[in-house]
Amino acid sequence: MEAADAEPLVRTAELRITRIRRPPGLRIEGVVDVHTHRHLRGALDVIASVEGDLQLELSRLEFLDLGGLRMLIGFARTRNSGHRVELTGLAPHLRNVIALVGWDETPGLWLGDHRVN
Repeated sequence: MEAADAEPLVRTAELRITRIRRPPGLRIEGVVDVHTHRHLRGALDVIASVEGDLQLELSRLEFLDLGGLRMLIGFARTRNSGHRVELTGLAPHLRNVIALVGWDETPGLWLGDHRVN
C-alpha cells in the first residue's frame, strides 16, 4: 500500500480518515458513531467519483456502530456496476455481523482478500 496523503480528510478527537492512492480509497482510524457519521459520509463522497475498485482500510478502527457499517455497505452497493469496495483489516466480530445480517451478499463488496459477491 502506498503511503497516505500527509493531510487527512478528517481529523477529529475521535476519527481520522486519510485518502490512500494505491490502491485508491480511504484509511479509517478511530471511532465511527453517531457523532462522526457526517465526517465518514463526507469522506466517502470525496472518493465516490473515483473510477475502478476502492479499498477501505479499517485495521485501526476502534469502534464502528451499526449506522456506520450501514453507510459502508450502502457505499459498496451504490458503486458503478463492476466496481468493488474492499473492506480490509476488518475485525472478526464485524465480519461476523456482516455475515449474520446477510450483507456479505452485497454486490460489489469484498471482505479482506476474499470476494463475497
